[in-house]
Amino acid sequence: MIRLGRQFTGTVALVSYLLMGAMTYLTVLPGADWHWPPDFHLTGYDAQSIAPFADAISEPARTTYGVILSRIDRVFIVMLALWMALFGWRGNWVRYFVAGLAAIYAVIDLSENAAIYRFMFVDVMDPEVIATAHHLTMAKFASLYLCGLVLIVHLRRLA
Repeated sequence: MIRLGRQFTGTVALVSYLLMGAMTYLTVLPGADWHWPPDFHLTGYDAQSIAPFADAISEPARTTYGVILSRIDRVFIVMLALWMALFGWRGNWVRYFVAGLAAIYAVIDLSENAAIYRFMFVDVMDPEVIATAHHLTMAKFASLYLCGLVLIVHLRRLA
């Protein structure tokens, strides 16, 4: 049963990731004069650094970016977190640690998407919301890398 869950969540995560990538590279980036969206900034951002993206993005690209943030990325985040938790669900007590880290990653990434959606579509370029999203973006990458590292170490110890 867990094996089937791993296959299903992994497949859905991969398909949603590829769909988001295609939508981003075919619609969002060309519609924003090839400026990177905020959630691609590994080390975070501020209002000044993402202003070129926010100023250049066309209405069709904005709509596509909204769909990515509010729908497709949610599916990806949840499926990736479930896949990591299920993939690490073997062996000793560390499996609970991996599952907990995967859940923390999912909560942070979903919160980051909500913050980005808010400053892109609701409270346009609100500095306080941008600052919150900036910290959530950095925390997202840190939690994802930590979960991946613990998962790899855990699986290597079991082999």
